[in-house]
Amino acid sequence: MWICLAVLLLVGFTQAESPPDATLDRFLNETNQQLAVIYDQAVLAKLLNELRGPNDLVALLEIEVTDDKLLKFVRTLTTRKAKFKRLGLGDSRQRRLLYKFPQLGYEALNDRDLERVYALATNMSDNYHNVKLCAYKQPGNCTLRLIPEVQSIVQASRDLQEIEYYWFEWRSRTGLATRSQFVAFMDLYKKTAQLNGYPRAEDYWFRSLELNGLETMTLLDKIMHGLRPLFLQFHAHVRGSLRKMHGENLVPRNRPYPQHLAEVFIGNSFRRVQAEWYVDLPSPATGLANITQELHRRGLSTTQRIFWNVAEYFRSLGLPQLEDSLWTYAQKVSADDDDRCWHKAWRYYALPRTNFTYCPLNDEERFFNMFEAQADLHYFRAASIQPTLLQEEPFPNFSDAIGKCFSLAASSPRFLRKLGLLRDGKWKELPARLNRLYVQGLRVVFLLPVFYVLDRYRVEVLAGHIKADDNEAYWRFTEHYTGAKAPTKRTNEQFDVPAKLLMEVDDQYASHFLSIVLQFQLLKHFCTESGQFESGNPSKPLDLCDLSDQRGIGGILHKGMSLGSSVHYRQVLQELVGESEISIDGLLTYFQPLQDWLQQQNQQNDLEVGWT
Repeated sequence: MWICLAVLLLVGFTQAESPPDATLDRFLNETNQQLAVIYDQAVLAKLLNELRGPNDLVALLEIEVTDDKLLKFVRTLTTRKAKFKRLGLGDSRQRRLLYKFPQLGYEALNDRDLERVYALATNMSDNYHNVKLCAYKQPGNCTLRLIPEVQSIVQASRDLQEIEYYWFEWRSRTGLATRSQFVAFMDLYKKTAQLNGYPRAEDYWFRSLELNGLETMTLLDKIMHGLRPLFLQFHAHVRGSLRKMHGENLVPRNRPYPQHLAEVFIGNSFRRVQAEWYVDLPSPATGLANITQELHRRGLSTTQRIFWNVAEYFRSLGLPQLEDSLWTYAQKVSADDDDRCWHKAWRYYALPRTNFTYCPLNDEERFFNMFEAQADLHYFRAASIQPTLLQEEPFPNFSDAIGKCFSLAASSPRFLRKLGLLRDGKWKELPARLNRLYVQGLRVVFLLPVFYVLDRYRVEVLAGHIKADDNEAYWRFTEHYTGAKAPTKRTNEQFDVPAKLLMEVDDQYASHFLSIVLQFQLLKHFCTESGQFESGNPSKPLDLCDLSDQRGIGGILHKGMSLGSSVHYRQVLQELVGESEISIDGLLTYFQPLQDWLQQQNQQNDLEVGWT
C-alpha cells in the first residue's frame, strides 16, 4: 500500500510541474537580451562616474539617461508580465524568471507623489552627506564635514565637552532637521509597497531577501539571541575601559554606557591606532601587527603586484586563472579622497567581458580589499551562465560575504607568514591572537546590534506599531539591544534616527547584517572541510585557518556562485555550506577564544555584565 501511495504522490508531483511555454519563452529571451543591453549602458555610465569622480556632469547625465531608459522598458513589460503570471503558464524556471523581473518601485506612485518621494529621498541623502557642522567654540566656522574633519577631531580629542558637543550638533543638523521629511517619506513608502502588490509594507522592505517581514525578523532575532552572550561580555569589558578613562560618574555600573564615548572607543578600531591607545588590550606587551609597514618592506606596495598575488591565491583554490589582459585594461580610479577609494570589479551582461578599477595600495585595508574585489570578479564570471534576470546575487551583499570570507582567511597569521608579512612566530600564539580578535571584535560584534536596531525601528514604523518620529521608541531599542544611551535623556521633542542611517534612507540593513554573519559561516565550513579547523583542537583554531592552496574549495565555490539568483538563497547556501539557513555559529566559533578571555577578565575585575 505504501509503495502505491508513493507512486501516486510521485505522479502527482510530476503532473504538477507545468511544461515550458513557447510564447513565454520568446518573451523571456527577448526581455533578457534587451535588459542586458540597458544594464551594460548603466554599467558603463557608472564606470565613467567612478573614473572621473562623483561630480562629472557627463557621467551623471549618462546615469540619468540609462535609468530613464530602464524605467520605460520596465513599464512596457508590466502588463505582459502580469498576463503570463495570471495565466500560470510556464515551467518553474520560466516562473522564476518572471518573478525576478524589475519592479516599478516608486514609479508606481502618481506623478505628484513620485516627485515628492524623490525630492524627499534626495534632500535627506544630501543633508546627511553634505551637511556642515559648526566648530566647537567657533560658531562662525560652520564648514566641518562629519567625515573626515569631525571624525578626526573627536577620535583624537580628550575634551569630553567637545566630544559631546559634536554628538549633539550632528543629530541636530541631520535628525531634527529632517524630521518632517522622514515622516512624509515613510508614509509614501507604505503607499509604494501597496502599489507594488505588497499589502504589508514590511514585506516590501525585505523583498530582496525573498522573505516576508515576519520571517526576516524571526531570523534576525534568532541571530541576535545567539550573539547576546558574546556581546554582553564584550560590552561589559568596553564599559569597564570607558569607566577607567572617564570615571564612574560618566560611566556608572549596571547602566548602558554613554553612546558618544563608546562611538569614539569603538570607532578607533577602524583607524589603525597603536596598541597603546586601548586601555585593556589583552596583551599590551605583544602589540598589534603592522601589515601596512610590512607590505612596504616586502615591496608589495604596488597594486599590480598585489593584484597578481591575490589572483594566484584564488587560482590555488581551484578557480580559473585570470588572463593578463584583465590587468592590461584595468583602470586607476581618480579619487580625491584615497580613504574612500576601493578596488572594484565591473560586470557586463551583453558584452563578454569584465572590467577592473583599482586604487593606490597604501595600506592593509586596500590589500585585503583586493581579495573582496577579485571574489566579485569570479562571482560575476561564474553567474554569467545564467540569463540576465538571474545573474544577480541571491540577496544584496551575498557576494560581499564570499569576498570577506577569503579576506578574513587571508588575514590569518599563518597565511601572512607565508607571504613574509609576519616574521615573528609570536603572532600565531594566543596573546597576539587575542589582540587581533579584540580589534576585529570591536569592528564586527558591536556593529550587528546597531544594524539590527535601524531595521527593527523602520519595520515597526512600516507595520504601524510606532510613529515614524517616535524618538523615545528608537532609544528604547538602542538601549536594549546595543547597551548605549544618549549623553542626556532624549524625548520625542528630538529626533535622532536619521543621524544613524549610514546609507540612503530606504536601504535596509538586514542584507548587510546577514552578510557579516555569513562570511564567518562560510569560513568555518571551508576551514572544516579542508582540515584547517578542528573543533576542540587548540592547534587548529578558526582564527588561524589558512585556505591558500586548498584546491577542493574552488569547485564547490564555483558551483554555488554559478547559481546566481536562479534559486532562493537557502538553496545556494545548501550548495555552499551544506545547510539552508544563515547561522551565527561560525562567528561565535571564530571569536570563542576572545569570549573565554573576556568572561575570565570580567569575573576577575568584578565587572558587571548587562544593564538595567
